[in-house]
This record gives sequence, C-alpha cells and structure tokens, in this order.
Amino acid sequence: MPTGQVNDQTTYGLAELAERSGLPPRTIRFYTTEGLLAAPGKAGREAVYTSRHLVTLELIRELQTHGFGLAAIKAHLDRLPQDVSATSIALHSTMLAPWLADQPEHLTREELNTRTNRPLSDDDITMLENLGVIQTTAPGRFTAATALLSVAVDLIDFELTPDSSAQIAQAIQSAGTRLTTDLEDTYTRMLQPKLADQQMTDADVQRFVELFKPISIAALTRSYEQALTELRQRESEAAQVRHHSRIKNSTTPNT
Repeated sequence: MPTGQVNDQTTYGLAELAERSGLPPRTIRFYTTEGLLAAPGKAGREAVYTSRHLVTLELIRELQTHGFGLAAIKAHLDRLPQDVSATSIALHSTMLAPWLADQPEHLTREELNTRTNRPLSDDDITMLENLGVIQTTAPGRFTAATALLSVAVDLIDFELTPDSSAQIAQAIQSAGTRLTTDLEDTYTRMLQPKLADQQMTDADVQRFVELFKPISIAALTRSYEQALTELRQRESEAAQVRHHSRIKNSTTPNT
C-alpha cells in the first residue's frame, strides 16, 4: 500500500482509493465502466489502482465542481496521451485552476487526514497552506484545492518544511509580481493605445485578458519545463565529472 510517493508504481486497493479520493467505490466502478477511468490492474483476484487513477479521479471531481458534465469530462480526458503519468495529470489540473472558477472543497481536519491517507501534523498543515493548497477557515476546518492535494501532500515525503515551503511560495509570488509588472508595462505601451483606437470598452479589455490568460500560462509552463530540463542536464554533467574524477583518483598510483 502507498507510502506517499507520487508515481504510477504506488498502488491502492479499491477501498483505499475510495478513501483518498472521497468517492464511493460504486462511483469509481461507474467511471471505469464509462471509460473515464482506466481499468485497474490485478493482483490475484483483487483490483489494483495506481496514483494515476487517484489524480484522474481528483481531476474529474474538479471538473464536475465547475459544472462539466461526464461527456465533456470524458472528451477532455480522451485528449490526454495514453501513457500520461500521474504527475502530468496533476500538472494538467494545475493548468486548469487559474481559469476555472475558484470553488474549493470544504473539509474537516479528520476528512483531510482521510483524503491524504495520513495524520497531518501542524507543520504539514502549515506547509500546505504556504503552497496555497489548503486554507484554514476555522479551527479544524479547511478549504482545499482537491486537484492539487495529493501531489502537495507527497512533497512531505521529500521533507519539505514550513520554512522551505514559505520560501518557495515567496519566490513564486515574487516571480509572478515581476511578470505581471512587465506584462502590464508592455500592455500599456503597445496594446492599450491600439485598443483605445478601436474604442474598446472595459468588457472588451476584460475579454482580451481572459483570452490571453491560458496562452500566457502555457508559455510559462513551457519555460519552466525547459529550465528544469536544462537544470537536470547540468546536474547530470556535473555528476559525471565527479564520477570520472573519483575513478581517476582511485586508479592513480600513490607516489
């Protein structure tokens, strides 16, 4: 059973998947029958589900919350690659969040523990709040961005602390503020005069902003993924240099 690592090798029984997703087993079976959820694997006579099933269920819940019907959700899921990973589905949920209406789920501390399949410490709660995944509304009561919950909780296993999560949140906030300032400057210098010449109303400008939002988010994601790829490449090259250096030192005869 799972230890919290987010990867497709993490497995769940039906009962545990139901607890973590907040959906009854009969609903999970129904989604499988309707083709919204991939069929589970088998371990003997038992159904075996993975983290991909969990994050898919969370994405389904999120889309239903925003008024999507099952047919529209199925069409949306069908556009995802067949071999898409659990992390990629979670990232897809993240990409949807900025332009879907904010309708978080309300959970008690006990319900939050059940959904995350672990007793969350006060530090864990603080970390999730710093990352913007949950928000305390009253003692022991929270709102949660359920599409991001399982991924954020799995960061606990990487020993992400309240201090480090606060620094990450601050870095993201600072980057977002700088980006917004730069885009606002560009809009004011280059676009606003043209829109004024076309006698655009406030509603037209708002429409322009809404159209531009998913484009800018997609561009940010590409930039982020490219930066991560370059970082991994640099780390790999540095590791190879260290490895060759150790081999050379170990084979050099003492003088």
